[in-house]
Amino acid sequence: MNDPHHSSMSTSGKAVPFLLAQSSTPSRQPRNKLVGFAKVLAGGRVVGLNKEKPFADRMLADGVDFHIQGAGLDDPKVEQIILESVATNLEAGVKLLDKQEVALARMGGRLSEMALSLNRARADLAQSMDAQAKFEESRHHLQLIARETFDHTALFSMGASKPITIAVPAGKVWEGLSIDRCNLKTPGFDALNAGKVSPTARGLLLDPETFTLVFKEWRYLCAGNRLQWHLVYSRWQSIVSTLKYFLGGRRWTPPLLPDETKHGGLRRPHLDN
Repeated sequence: MNDPHHSSMSTSGKAVPFLLAQSSTPSRQPRNKLVGFAKVLAGGRVVGLNKEKPFADRMLADGVDFHIQGAGLDDPKVEQIILESVATNLEAGVKLLDKQEVALARMGGRLSEMALSLNRARADLAQSMDAQAKFEESRHHLQLIARETFDHTALFSMGASKPITIAVPAGKVWEGLSIDRCNLKTPGFDALNAGKVSPTARGLLLDPETFTLVFKEWRYLCAGNRLQWHLVYSRWQSIVSTLKYFLGGRRWTPPLLPDETKHGGLRRPHLDN
């Protein structure tokens, strides 16, 4: 996902720069201020967190708790059900991040088109209105990409939002892997949504520095997507390997289920890395 055009933008002509925030890197808001509904990957689907359900049903898949209560956590059939449920949820997480990556790549293409429109408008004022029309078309497609979903769940957000959580066994405890929606509420993207490339159009006139910033924000989102993908994918492959050996006769003992009487969510060691 390269951005070959933004570095070659013309600097000829004069433009009133869009007032941008001082920080060039998107800041991460404190987790206790995140908005939206908490969601989890359970049963291979992205679902809302239902705290009325027992842990196994709300975090792994519906019906798992019934088998645990009937046969016990140490029953081989129950152990297989748990492993298969976790593997299914992790696979869905990988697919979600794959779709987010494709959306980010398409978004990068639209950003390049918008940067080229700015170059064209600054190089020849007589063509600035044609460049503005192309800019607005590319921006429209960019906004459509920003509304794309996976399993009826948004891939992007306009502000820091609650992550999607996957429960995974980690030794003797359960951990939560978090998948973040890409936050597009940043200075650069805000500038594009309110800006223009033609002096005669309505809005605030953009400049090359705006695109330098927005491409930096876009690369930040791409890097975050890849880091999360590698984390979820490696856990998925580990669980698949464990399941393979389990089916071959090797024992595996799942962690004890969390005590529902105690407050606090799953341990999420990577959340703020």
